[in-house]
Amino acid sequence: SVMKSIDSLLNRKFDRDNYHCVHLLIDAGKHLFDYDFSHCFLGLTGSLDNKLEPTKQSMKQGELVAKPSTGTIVLMMTLDNRHHVGLYYCGRILHLSELGTRYETLRTIKRQYKKVRFYDVKDFPQRA
Repeated sequence: SVMKSIDSLLNRKFDRDNYHCVHLLIDAGKHLFDYDFSHCFLGLTGSLDNKLEPTKQSMKQGELVAKPSTGTIVLMMTLDNRHHVGLYYCGRILHLSELGTRYETLRTIKRQYKKVRFYDVKDFPQRA
């Protein structure tokens, strides 16, 4: 499958209330795969001050897997116990931090976050 450029996603600015990691993941899914991940994050697109807890309901859309592949959702936990999400794409993790869009290796992510889990969404069209 042809890999799309992530360039258009790299200029996103973090905004705690209006544009955070969940919004970037949803935009990335639409841009890269023509797939809408919104149903995985019901109620999680509000301000980050409402705790960003992936609910059991939303995670029923996916299954926990040991290894990520392109299109896998990456759930991370910060050292101060906040949740963060990203999207695994072509061997790296695309995510929006307060510094802007990052595209980082799993190794780098594991140094920054204390817990990293992978979810494959059941109806995702192109598991590579």
